[in-house]
Amino acid sequence: MVMNAKRMPWPAWIAGAVLLLLLSGCAGGLRTETILIPDQPETVPDTGSGHAFDVNTIYRLPGMEEFNVSSWRWMASDMLARLSWGRGGWESIDRYASPYEKPEKLLKLEGYPLEFSDVSPNGRYFAHLAPGNGDQHHSTLTLVSIPEGVKTEVNSPYLLPRSAARELTWSSNSRFVSSFYMDEQGGIGIAVYDAELGELITYMMPDQNKSSLLHSVKLSAEGDGAIVVRSEPGKLTSFVLGLWKDGRFVSEYEHSLHENGGVEWLDPNRVVFAGTDGTLFVYDRRNGDLSVLMDQSGAFALSADRQYIAYSTDEATIDVAKLQGNNLLNKTTVYHGLIADELAWSPDKSALLVQGRKPYEAPSVVAPAVAAEEPLPAPSQRDLFGQQAIIIAFKSNK
Repeated sequence: MVMNAKRMPWPAWIAGAVLLLLLSGCAGGLRTETILIPDQPETVPDTGSGHAFDVNTIYRLPGMEEFNVSSWRWMASDMLARLSWGRGGWESIDRYASPYEKPEKLLKLEGYPLEFSDVSPNGRYFAHLAPGNGDQHHSTLTLVSIPEGVKTEVNSPYLLPRSAARELTWSSNSRFVSSFYMDEQGGIGIAVYDAELGELITYMMPDQNKSSLLHSVKLSAEGDGAIVVRSEPGKLTSFVLGLWKDGRFVSEYEHSLHENGGVEWLDPNRVVFAGTDGTLFVYDRRNGDLSVLMDQSGAFALSADRQYIAYSTDEATIDVAKLQGNNLLNKTTVYHGLIADELAWSPDKSALLVQGRKPYEAPSVVAPAVAAEEPLPAPSQRDLFGQQAIIIAFKSNK
């Protein structure tokens, strides 16, 4: 199967150099893809939008030295939320309003176990999946509205397949929450709950390799397709793009992933992902085109309307750009000195949440009089792993 993979289609580019790569194919085999390499430097057209990514304020978020909290989530354009846990499990949800210094108790939880729990991307729901009481073939999916605390419980298939990660995954629009499950015959399937319609649907994965470890399953915003991230012994982590057909998950395309496992829906027909070497690709399921957005990236995040992208680089910078077609415009470095593990745009694209770590290097031996070291942060500002979280707020373009 031959698939054309091309860079941004500038008229001035000369497709003179062609690189053939052997990549994992749609059915898990090998295929040949054609990557067009430009023979002159890239140019970025003037969009006339001015300084779209001028930084206004950087907020350093508190409490990253604590080990009993979850990662941060946006609740609104100027408000964050995160979970706190104790001996009984997840016990409360706190919110932080700008300037994000002091927590406010938002919702008390009933000690839900840490596994199979997650807050929706819009901060409106807490979801948890647990085995049913005395029923080994069913489990209970619980949704708790935030901040009202209204609880909804749904019967779900028995989960706990040993070959799957113990987590829930929300779609980017917070409509669908999904997980893997195992039926009574040992078959692996996907359970999807539609929070808008209040319905749960299940799909089988008939061609699932028994040796595979399933990491996550993320639905498109419309719910008509899914991305499954998985790994196999001795092989690179990969994703499988597929759709639903006759109650089954049917694979359309597969590709290996960067170590951070980054892959996101761009729209109903396209996905963005970082390949094994950090190349950022866009795959179009309509025609099989594989286009290169940029050469090197790590973690990345798309804005809710898919107009902007933020990504980390090998130089410990956070860059942002406007996404137009298969082109990145107005590339701008907005922060230096942090290796991002998670990135998230605020709902109105006015700010970027960055969670990561400082790029600490092994200390070098120097004479004390020759070079002064940067003082270490106070204990309240760091933990053993150098974890940090910041918000980069941009100037208004209105």
